[in-house]
Amino acid sequence: MTAPVRAPVLGADLSPEVWPDTSALLPPDALEEIAGHAAEADLRGAPPLESLALLKKLNWPGLPVPRDFGGAGLGLTGCCAAQRALGAADPGLAVAVNMHMFSVGLMVEHWRRRTDTSWLLMEAIATQNRLLASAFAEPNLGGSASRSTLTAVPVQGGWEASGVKRPCSLIKEADLVCLQLATSPAGGPGGGPGDVIVALLPTNAPGLSVREDWDTLGMRGAASNTLLLDRCVVPDELVFYRAPAGAEDDDILAAGVVWFALTATACYLGLAAAALDAAADLLRRQRIAHLDAARAELPSYQAAIGEHVADLLTLEAACANTAARMDAGVAPQTLLAGALAVKQRAVRAVPDLVAALAECAGGASYARKGPLERLWRDAQAVRFHPPTPAATRQYLGRRALGLRASLDLDESSPGLRAPAVP
Repeated sequence: MTAPVRAPVLGADLSPEVWPDTSALLPPDALEEIAGHAAEADLRGAPPLESLALLKKLNWPGLPVPRDFGGAGLGLTGCCAAQRALGAADPGLAVAVNMHMFSVGLMVEHWRRRTDTSWLLMEAIATQNRLLASAFAEPNLGGSASRSTLTAVPVQGGWEASGVKRPCSLIKEADLVCLQLATSPAGGPGGGPGDVIVALLPTNAPGLSVREDWDTLGMRGAASNTLLLDRCVVPDELVFYRAPAGAEDDDILAAGVVWFALTATACYLGLAAAALDAAADLLRRQRIAHLDAARAELPSYQAAIGEHVADLLTLEAACANTAARMDAGVAPQTLLAGALAVKQRAVRAVPDLVAALAECAGGASYARKGPLERLWRDAQAVRFHPPTPAATRQYLGRRALGLRASLDLDESSPGLRAPAVP
């Protein structure tokens, strides 16, 4: 049996001034209980249902919803702080429910800019503690955040679609699903990319089913199973967003990407804090006999860790600062590159830190009875969230060179299609 993880202390205290205090919303004793379920969820490869029930009891689903609609009214900075605290207790759970967090954040940003009836959906989420799954990812999409390979065909009163959404965290446990689909190309086949629509559906809607096939190296408690659509009809009244596919200049799409990039990064910052705490505990207890000293007392170990802590604290500051600028009303299109850069840096900084901690702790970090090996496995998942690293690198490079940039990976060089030279 693996040992439970304590709520982290050392790592969480490295930069307390960067993040707002969320202890009134996620009390320490609740985080302690959530941390206690994390190892068992990883062992079983199933979500910690007790932790999900506790989050609902704490009214966590309504954190981003404005107070006027029954929520806590947290901005992006507050939501990042909450996700960081949750990520320190149980990274798999934090990443899974982050799909809810960013989806509701997207709804809030849409309502603030469009002031339509989407507030009714937010009010239901906050007052009834409804949990959302997010069905944006798809096979063969290449990690794009602004497209869908599933075509929604117009039908009476809405849209009909069939296909696969994968991975889709907590899709079996959620009450609602935030679904992204593509409309038919403009003017029919060959007439342009068409639009992307985003809608909210009950998870028990006709045509929706779940295939439980999540079996991974890490984030095993995230329950990111496969959502199947079989002639699923999406009513027009449940569609709350529509824009041309690949329209990165759209303010709502940009806001959604900023929310996801920063809240997802915050989950992994929490993981890093937990790993620091676990490693510090080991290094204080591990003695090197011929030096008559604990590893934590030796400059060589201190320096090896300090190098990575510098990267981590830089990432923390950048994440918090970008979130604060979003909350201050800066246009999301202006923040898009910075938010993606934060997420891209996390892809390297967090796994590198956990790997360095494990190396310093030696063979003890490799044992299943301690938390570091699980945290190392969980940290690898940071590489796979869209927009994927390949597309993000290209986007940032093109922006820096003054070229047209897209969140989609673009390999449209004419030479790629040219016949081979004999």
